[in-house]
Amino acid sequence: MRRLILTTLGLAVACSAQAFDRIPKKDGFSGYAYLGASANRMESNTVATLAGTDVSDSHIDSLNSSPDSKSFSKIVPAFGLSYKLQGSRTEFFGGTELEDFLTQDGTLALGVRQGIGHLGNISASLLASTPVEVWEDPYLVNGKRKETDRTSSGARMSWEHIFESGFDVTYTHRKIDIDDEDSGEALGLSSAQRKLLDREGDENKLDVRYVWGIGRDHIVIPTLSYINRDLDGDAMAMDGYQMELNYAYTGFDRWELVTNLTAGHLESDDRNPIYDKKADLDRMGISFAATYKEPFGMKNWRARVVANYGEEDSNIDFYDTSIKSLSLGMLYNF
Repeated sequence: MRRLILTTLGLAVACSAQAFDRIPKKDGFSGYAYLGASANRMESNTVATLAGTDVSDSHIDSLNSSPDSKSFSKIVPAFGLSYKLQGSRTEFFGGTELEDFLTQDGTLALGVRQGIGHLGNISASLLASTPVEVWEDPYLVNGKRKETDRTSSGARMSWEHIFESGFDVTYTHRKIDIDDEDSGEALGLSSAQRKLLDREGDENKLDVRYVWGIGRDHIVIPTLSYINRDLDGDAMAMDGYQMELNYAYTGFDRWELVTNLTAGHLESDDRNPIYDKKADLDRMGISFAATYKEPFGMKNWRARVVANYGEEDSNIDFYDTSIKSLSLGMLYNF
């Protein structure tokens, strides 16, 4: 469910301007800034805090139950900034992206996009994660679990607007690091068993996307993704496929509507030493955003409401995850 929220923040803006070519038409600076607030309800046994806010319980009493839900609120900032060289097809860009809505795994991207004539555009960017804390040992029962930082860094390569069509192909590689990875320490597992639970490693994702403009007012964007979580622990490593469908309607005078649907399936590489079986999970999500242009006559401003729901349903209940959120905010285009 990568970028489930930020897709809705940027999709209608990008599509209403130019549905296929992502390089701005005007030279110089352009972009957007967004600030909002969200009310959320999350179920997770692994994510500890988001932006300093507790999103799961530090104490658990079972390794065989789904996580309890926890309500929290947070500020939701986002931005995108680009600079196009005068008279060229070269654009430098940066901004925030939500890589995974369910784990709230966000990144800051900085890159360059180059038009190459009829072949389309080539884009390359570096990625760095935004702060998220997880539990050092998520399997500690009847004791207080400790938080630790999870960070990631990587790169993204894209071939966009392929042969002046609506096709894009994007490859993303990220390396995930956890400051104190102590999974399974409290259970007295052997070093080999604990190694199977290691959550650090590489994550690779390949997206094939098509931007389809239907008439003047409808944009449909199907995306097929292959996900490979090549983590150091074979029981935590997973791979599988995901499908997304974005739909934007821009035919109203003052409103833009965007819907995102996501479904996927992942399977692990090895048996989990705690549960003695391989984990697999089904992912699903839905997002809806409504944007009102220039409220109160404020030029270049947009008011936006975004509602999201997503879940991961695992055959091991401990790994079940879900999140619901409702956010309100203002977006400024420049």
